[in-house]
Amino acid sequence: GFQRLSAIDEARAKLGGLGHDANSVKTIMGSALAAVKGTAFGLGDAAGQAATLVAAGIKPGQDLTRTLTLLADASTIAGVGMGEMGPIFAKVAAGGKLTTEVVQDRGVPVLQMIGKITGQSMAEVSKSITKGSVDFATFQKAMEQGLGGAAQSSGQTFAGAMANVQAAMGRLGASVMTGVFSQLPTLIGGAITWLDKMGPAATKAGETLGSAFSSGVGILRSVFADPTVQAGIANLIDKGTILGK
Repeated sequence: GFQRLSAIDEARAKLGGLGHDANSVKTIMGSALAAVKGTAFGLGDAAGQAATLVAAGIKPGQDLTRTLTLLADASTIAGVGMGEMGPIFAKVAAGGKLTTEVVQDRGVPVLQMIGKITGQSMAEVSKSITKGSVDFATFQKAMEQGLGGAAQSSGQTFAGAMANVQAAMGRLGASVMTGVFSQLPTLIGGAITWLDKMGPAATKAGETLGSAFSSGVGILRSVFADPTVQAGIANLIDKGTILGK
């Protein structure tokens, strides 16, 4: 529950920093929830990616919900988290076109899917991508037709069901923690102020400890420099008392 609340809190702060008001943030968070409901992903995963996609130019509302849903599908097929796949979608959205770099080694058959909706061979699709003629809309359509529903289907597997249980526990925990979590920033801020005030006293304590340690080291040096002590240690070593036999 704490992890869920923390992820949502960070996403909201990011959205607020991007200039979104309370109503806009509510809409964006609604899209995040709709995209992952019934999948193996949690709201915390989607919330962070929602903020990234909006910053890349995806409009809040249906467009964002659709893109987040496709992101969850692609993440499922690739076997990676939404946090790893999200920047790829954001890069395509921000640039307005698919690039060769994005296509490579992602575990998703992007070339085949684009070829299926455009009627091109993989070689032709590759050339089109190199020329920058495959836009984000085409990328979305290809992903939708090729991967649509993958995340929902994964939620019906054993692993997906267990992930859904964890997500449900996260929601329950978040409900319990909400009242406490909202007060933590104030509490932590007060602790920081108190710790900063302790700085001068800590400096003096450190100086005192350093002086005491230095004195102790000096005493030990003088003890071990004494010929009688050195002779006694040598005698013990000869008898095997210290080093053993």
